[in-house]
Amino acid sequence: MVQASVISHMRHSLIDLENPGQILSGFNGAATTSLGDIVLSVQVGPITLNVQFSVVQDLSPFNIILGRTWLHYMNVIHSTYHQMVSFLTEDGQIDLYGNQLAARQCYQIAREARTSQEDKPLLESTHALDQ
Repeated sequence: MVQASVISHMRHSLIDLENPGQILSGFNGAATTSLGDIVLSVQVGPITLNVQFSVVQDLSPFNIILGRTWLHYMNVIHSTYHQMVSFLTEDGQIDLYGNQLAARQCYQIAREARTSQEDKPLLESTHALDQ
């Protein structure tokens, strides 16, 4: 899963998404409808893979969620306790650690951006009525 705002920041178009309208279930059990699927190139260490993501409009504390397909292909060993994943490459072991502070900051920025976007059309429409 990837947020639509992330795709926009990456300067990808949301017009050519495939398979729109899929119903996805979130971690909290709430359902959301995807805008469609997009294939993005994901590089982790020396390995680059093309991964298919479902694009959603909803605000999430995650920019991108890599699913089981990626985890299995990479033979990832994950630790929720240590908030990290580890896998082997030809060059050795790669460890990727989560960063709660960075995740909270990204989420806060996304919330503020969404709030300013929601307020903007109201201001423009109010201005148009004044004319």
